[in-house]
Amino acid sequence: MDRLVQRSLGGLVLTALLCAASSAGADAPRDIATNLRLWLDGMDVNATDTTSNGGGTNPAGGAQVSSWKDKSANGYTAGDAASYGANPRTYPTYSANTGVSFNGTSDVLEISGNIFGTNSVTASEVLLVASTRSIAALPVLFGGGPKGYSPSNRYMLSLPWNDGNIYWDQGNTTGGRVTVNWAGTSPVLGRMYLYGLRSGTGGGAIIRDGATLGSSTTTATYSPAANHYFELGSGENDYRRHHDGVIGEMLIYTRVLKVAERNILQSYLAAKHGNPGGAGTASKYASSAGFNYFVGGIGQESDGSVTVGTSAGLTISNGTFLGNGRYLLAGVSSLAPATGTVAADAPAGSGARSQRIWYLQQSGTSTGNVTLAFNLVQLGITASTGSTLALGYRSGTTGTFTSLATATYSGSGTVSFTATSPQTGYYVLGTPGTPSPNIVTTLSSAVTSDSVNSSNFKAIPGSRIRINVVVINSGTGSADNNATSVVIPVPANSRLYLGDLGGTGSGPVQFTQGTTPSGLSYSFGGLANTTDSLDFSNDAGTTWTYTPVTTPNLTDPAITAFRIKPSGTFGTGTAPNNPSFSLGYDVIVQ
Repeated sequence: MDRLVQRSLGGLVLTALLCAASSAGADAPRDIATNLRLWLDGMDVNATDTTSNGGGTNPAGGAQVSSWKDKSANGYTAGDAASYGANPRTYPTYSANTGVSFNGTSDVLEISGNIFGTNSVTASEVLLVASTRSIAALPVLFGGGPKGYSPSNRYMLSLPWNDGNIYWDQGNTTGGRVTVNWAGTSPVLGRMYLYGLRSGTGGGAIIRDGATLGSSTTTATYSPAANHYFELGSGENDYRRHHDGVIGEMLIYTRVLKVAERNILQSYLAAKHGNPGGAGTASKYASSAGFNYFVGGIGQESDGSVTVGTSAGLTISNGTFLGNGRYLLAGVSSLAPATGTVAADAPAGSGARSQRIWYLQQSGTSTGNVTLAFNLVQLGITASTGSTLALGYRSGTTGTFTSLATATYSGSGTVSFTATSPQTGYYVLGTPGTPSPNIVTTLSSAVTSDSVNSSNFKAIPGSRIRINVVVINSGTGSADNNATSVVIPVPANSRLYLGDLGGTGSGPVQFTQGTTPSGLSYSFGGLANTTDSLDFSNDAGTTWTYTPVTTPNLTDPAITAFRIKPSGTFGTGTAPNNPSFSLGYDVIVQ
């Protein structure tokens, strides 16, 4: 009499929606964006990765680069060098996974109108990953004009000039110039280096891989004019001089960076571009197993600090961790980092983990807490409100992740953890796994009448028994749409009552929503209807095409089972508000 069969099909869907999270940055240049005037990324020439969450696009290797788009908030484009006039000019080509390659004879790009607008440049800093193939190579970048040599008002870097010197000019060739002899700095032709050029309070400097090659105690002001231009790969076009080499990435700020900011940006560039020229010695981040990309983090020096850093969906913020000389940086292993989850290596208590793994590196000996916040939208991960997520860690490249901390998901689109004295190693987000239903049924019964007694009814032949089945989904997911069904056998010593349990035409089953509605709907179109929510079987559920034939007492002895299949998707929730519905029906004891 109490035997009940319940069936729930697969194909789970998550009905709890994530709130749209803010479009946070996801690597160092977006974290350190104040006064960022230009950001040309040689691994995202088309600037399609607008959140630094992976998926940037480039031309094919060897293809012409006719449009190199700026990733700063200014949105410039380096395209055809119209100011170059009738002089022979061609487009540079894309060097796959390296940057934009200039041929030393005619390649040039121009940003129309200059990148500084009409604002005077009294202080600036350029971070550049670039190579030089020959001493004849000349300007990497040139701001100035009009057409011709402008020694008194220019913004220029040569790597090197044809006299064998590296020149860095902000403003003019006297007070605003820093000069270094190329050969005297022991360079290697064709090798990518990480350069830093700065000019402002205290003077100017040329830095390569963290080492200062030359400096000046004076500085000058560059004053852009309406007829000035900004070119890449050439400049001073009367002389037809061109850079011969690759530009991998360029960041230009109209201020001098703080030491901590510079260290983080150098870490980002050094990791992303494969430690050009040994630049890792100038950074705070030593990439592990290819975790070179989207480097961001927090760090502090005596002159100031960077307190928030992001890396492809992970935001690091300071708790009590920072102190002078302390850094915590993170990177991922791909320019298009994976989204979604996998079950492999998941932390204990988690059914799955983020496919995306971060390598975090701590420099110095640091104790204290930091906050690690994961953006589920950027990670392509869904979770139901109230579910438990975990921060996973392992020290090596393989093995199961250890759960360091757990947090209850609020539905906001992000989840945060406090990490105590975070160690260098690999970190992931642990999730409950693929959302799945957990549909539970409970059954109760009561004798409502018999053929002998007027009260205290007994389950004797002829008695009528009301049965109530409650169906609850306490899982994090639901069955497929229109796929939830409840199959109920009719015991051999009883018959299903086929009369109306409610009003006229209501049928033999009463469907009632729970306190938290199920999201499902029930319909009854008559005992012979084949498209409603109630089916009958005369072969113990093998087929469901039987049409009842009622006897005078509104039963049919041929019915051996019946099926309720409401339409819609069973909702999800959290206890005590799990969605449910109940089914009431009567049987007549034989």
